[in-house]
Amino acid sequence: MHCERKFWYNVKIYLKSKGSSYECYRSHLALLNEGSLTAYESPYEARAFTTLRDELQFSEPYRNEFMNTVKSYTEEDLTRIQIDRKDVGYIRSLGDMLMRIAYHEAVHSGQLLDYLRTAGVKRPKVWD
Repeated sequence: MHCERKFWYNVKIYLKSKGSSYECYRSHLALLNEGSLTAYESPYEARAFTTLRDELQFSEPYRNEFMNTVKSYTEEDLTRIQIDRKDVGYIRSLGDMLMRIAYHEAVHSGQLLDYLRTAGVKRPKVWD
């Protein structure tokens, strides 16, 4: 597969299957639920990928909602609220869960930067 095509294919797969916005949406619901979700409908599932700009625009309200939820927590909430994910083997404090969400996003950012490097595309300087 041509390098540029492979790059955009990887970006599309990232955005549709495990992308930051999709993960952020699911994580937001888990935080609100204070645990795992037995079932939920994602607005990303039925959506056809068009362009990166469209994906970012579509995701913005969900991202803003997530950030507003995070901003609403108090320092006490970080240890008091427990996120129950026994179905996958753990119960963690809200503070720990928020850190894991941030780490998870950092991993995906690294994946996208790797796709850009592989494709020979100029990368944004997001790391010092």
